[in-house]
Amino acid sequence: MDITIISKRYAKALFDLAIEMKKLERIKDDIELLQSVSKENPEFVRLLKSPIIPAGKKNKIIAAIFKDKLDVLTFKFLQLVTRKEREILLDTICFSFIKIYKEHHNIITIKLTTSENMDEQSKTELIKLLSVQTHKTIDLIEKVDKSLIGGFVLDMDDKKYDASISHQLDRLKKSFDKNLYIKGY
Repeated sequence: MDITIISKRYAKALFDLAIEMKKLERIKDDIELLQSVSKENPEFVRLLKSPIIPAGKKNKIIAAIFKDKLDVLTFKFLQLVTRKEREILLDTICFSFIKIYKEHHNIITIKLTTSENMDEQSKTELIKLLSVQTHKTIDLIEKVDKSLIGGFVLDMDDKKYDASISHQLDRLKKSFDKNLYIKGY
């Protein structure tokens, strides 16, 4: 079975249970904690992916790390994932959970890359404009890339709008590569 499908099923089950138990926000915070621990500690990820360490030992280590930090539901879910030997998929499960959460709350993540930091007024106006266009709450992720020279690149869902100077220069360069006056080109 496909890894993504399995991860989505586990994430959806946790999400539905969190809603049913009225703990959605707490569980989302726990999932974000798990994501940050995975990002910051590659040793933890290696522990989870190791086929040598038995599930019982992994559960004891997870209990030592997370017992007091996670909600009971999240902790039991984590133990279930380990017991079913799906701990390798924990990152994907967490990603799927956050995606389901954002869809449920009508939130869209938009990545904005600029050549310099935007001022707060421009950022607020952009968020307001995008919110009106998409009819969703905007979660803006900003990135600075000096190679853009100027302008911006906006990534939203599967769409990309590139209004950077470097992109326009590339397009201009490609148009000059075409020689319209020599036969055969």
